[in-house]
Amino acid sequence: MRSGMRYWAAFLLIVLIALSGCVSPPALTVTLETPTNGGSVPSLTPMLAWSCSGPANSYHLQVASDANFQSVIIDVINLGNVSYTIPLGNLSPDQTYYWRVSATTDGRASGWSAYSSFKTQAIRGTTVKVNATVDGAPWSGTVNYTISGARTDSSSSVPMNFTELPVGTYTITYNSGAPPGATLVSIIPSPTQTLPSGGTITFTLNFHKQVTSAIMVKATVDGTPWSGAVNYSISGLKADAGYTVPQNLDNYPAGIYILTYNYGGPAGATLVSITPSPTQSLSTGGAINFTLNFQRQLTGVITVNAVVDGSPWSGPCNYTITGPATNYGTSTPQNFVNQPAGVYTLTYNSGGPPGAMITGITPSPTQSLSTGGAINFTLNFQRQLTGVITVNAVVDGSPWSGPCNYTITGPATNYGTSTPQNFVNQPAGVYTLTYNSGGPPGAMITGITPSPTQKLSTGGAINFTLNFQRQFVGTIVVNATLDGAPWRVAIGSGVVNYTVTGPRTESSSTIPQTFSSCPSGTYTLTYSSGGPIGATLASITPSPSQNLPSGGTIVFTMNFHGQAKGSVTVMAVIDGQPWSGSVSYTLNGPYVDSGYSVPETFSNCPQGIYTLSYMSGGPPSTVLERITPGPTQSLAPGGSVTFTLHFHFVGLPQEPGLLK
Repeated sequence: MRSGMRYWAAFLLIVLIALSGCVSPPALTVTLETPTNGGSVPSLTPMLAWSCSGPANSYHLQVASDANFQSVIIDVINLGNVSYTIPLGNLSPDQTYYWRVSATTDGRASGWSAYSSFKTQAIRGTTVKVNATVDGAPWSGTVNYTISGARTDSSSSVPMNFTELPVGTYTITYNSGAPPGATLVSIIPSPTQTLPSGGTITFTLNFHKQVTSAIMVKATVDGTPWSGAVNYSISGLKADAGYTVPQNLDNYPAGIYILTYNYGGPAGATLVSITPSPTQSLSTGGAINFTLNFQRQLTGVITVNAVVDGSPWSGPCNYTITGPATNYGTSTPQNFVNQPAGVYTLTYNSGGPPGAMITGITPSPTQSLSTGGAINFTLNFQRQLTGVITVNAVVDGSPWSGPCNYTITGPATNYGTSTPQNFVNQPAGVYTLTYNSGGPPGAMITGITPSPTQKLSTGGAINFTLNFQRQFVGTIVVNATLDGAPWRVAIGSGVVNYTVTGPRTESSSTIPQTFSSCPSGTYTLTYSSGGPIGATLASITPSPSQNLPSGGTIVFTMNFHGQAKGSVTVMAVIDGQPWSGSVSYTLNGPYVDSGYSVPETFSNCPQGIYTLSYMSGGPPSTVLERITPGPTQSLAPGGSVTFTLHFHFVGLPQEPGLLK
């Protein structure tokens, strides 16, 4: 009974312990993954990575140079990640290292993992050289720089060789120091280079000695040297600022410099210029001088007057005066006192004497006011008195009245509908008359006298006269000659095309030709194409352009020159024997004609290709076999050709009763 009670008591104790969370969780196990055990790493800053069988709060890493971890070189706790990169400077080349990791969770630490080893690469004859030049020549001396990369090193002198460095990318950083009076301008071939295994790279620091120059800043007031407080800035290859003059500024590199005035200077004076220029070029070892020129301004007086038609006038008038000071005037005469010296311009805005217009500002709209001086602007007005404009018309030299449309433009615009017509109360000025339409029936405008543009003076009068002319018709005749003999368009002679242009335009292909009822004027005959066959146009007489008077006649003669003519003969034979008689045929070519018998000769034929076409007829009971030497032949200038029709006798027809 007692043994059973002890059993249940023990069981209950176990249950209570389990329910209260006192049972320990499974232990964590750390596994090393990278680098692989016994492997090699490519650099002196390898990354170590591991994994854990469960979640851990932190990790503890140790790296040693022995498997017993008696010589620990890295001991890092509270790592939150499952990887760690060894910082540069902890490992050496061609060495074997051992590492292990433990995990911690909820304050309980796991045991160490099984250790793993890795080996760093050996260094095989690698070298980094650092040289220096000054203005292109080798230089040795004190200069501070740092080389960073697979290994970090530094030095304070050149030239320098760094040997047995691990392979990788290296960057040189210039810190300080240089040849006296020189500055670093470049690092060649590049500030960053890659060092291969067993190789060498060279960094060359290139310095340049700058020959410095000087800048002097001075000041004057009213042309006299002045010294005192003034604020200015200098910009260029070297920027600077000054607070007093005169002042010498040294050690400036050569280049372009600009001096900018900010404020200050002689009391009561203003800066008027910087001489010789606010922008100057400083040469190597040279000097430039900026002079700030100040002027004390004493005030002057500006007076504005007005005249109308040459007489003084006073009253409301709006104008603006611009310059060192700006003023707005509302009347004349008006004085503006205490004005600073300088250049002023007066601009008229509006107002002035009623019915008058501004004609000018004397002695000039822009004037210079000297210190303590005075200038005067005079507004010159003129009252406009009206005049009269008259428009008349003549036809063929005789006065004419009737409807006519025209426009008069100028200081005033008018539209006229008849002549004669007067336009009164017109302001003086320049007027132009433009003819629009209308006028005497059958007449055309030939001009406006004494001029289409005239000037109307105050109280004066001008007259425009529209000059018309009635046109009478005439006759135009067009003839032609061939080698001096009259020629006309006919069958076989050729065709011609021409145009007559002028007050009226006509085109034709007929010679001779008469054009009647043509308005008088200048006409021009233009030859287009064609003419006598085989001929070319030599001239148009008496002239290609002629004047047709009213009721008159002009004659254009086109003169052609022909080529030497030849002849074409048509013959016939019957079975080789000459034959003459009736036969119908056509001759086609530059010369075209028809024939009705043989033999026959066609003379005055121009050169070219001719074709003989047989139509009908010939010896009875025959048939045409051929035309020799051919139905088409070429006729040379002044030559001759012969067409022969060859007929063959085929026998007499039999009577119907004789047929068997």
